[in-house]
This record gives sequence, C-alpha cells and structure tokens, in this order.
Amino acid sequence: MQRNTVDTRALEHAARRRRNPIVGKIALGLAVVSAAVDASAFAVFMGGDTTFAFGICFVVVFLTLIAAVLGFIAAVGSFGRWYGAVGVVLAFFANPVILIVLLVVLAPEALTGM
Repeated sequence: MQRNTVDTRALEHAARRRRNPIVGKIALGLAVVSAAVDASAFAVFMGGDTTFAFGICFVVVFLTLIAAVLGFIAAVGSFGRWYGAVGVVLAFFANPVILIVLLVVLAPEALTGM
C-alpha cells in the first residue's frame, strides 16, 4: 500500500459489524414488565389492600431502576440504542414515585377520591 491512503476494506468491515442489541431489548422488556406490575399494584391499591400495593410498588422502583441503567448502557454503548432509549423513558414513567409526583402536580383533585 502507498502511504497516506485509506484501506476501504477495513472501513467496510467495521461498518458491517453491528453490536448485539440484547441489552437494549432486556431494558425495554424490564420497563414494560415494570409498567404492567405497576398497573396491577394500582389495581390492588384501589381494591383496598394498601400494604400489598406498597410492597409491589417498592419492588417496581428497583425494577425500573435496573431497566433505566440497562437502557442507558445500551443507548450509550450502541447495544440496541433505540430499544435502550425507549426503555429509559418507559422506566422513568413507570416508576411509582414519578407517577405519584405527576399525579400530585398535574391532577391533585384526583387524590381527594382516594
């Protein structure tokens, strides 16, 4: 090869090699499961069993934290970038603490019926 040239074969090989998106998919899956479990905790709370509902919400807080961390790693490290980004957003809004803060700020009149 001559000096000051670019080997295009190496660039093509690097462009074709993709990282495995499994981390992003796991983050998105955990976020979806967290949202579903959070919805069931809300249903249990409306049914009257507050102790069990608070226990479920405690578990969901940690699930959403794990989903958000995995999603951030996936988004930054190109391990399923879009899956990870959507997982982070969904995990943020599925977190029971964030949902309670949003409920207090956006619809405080809904809390009077509880």
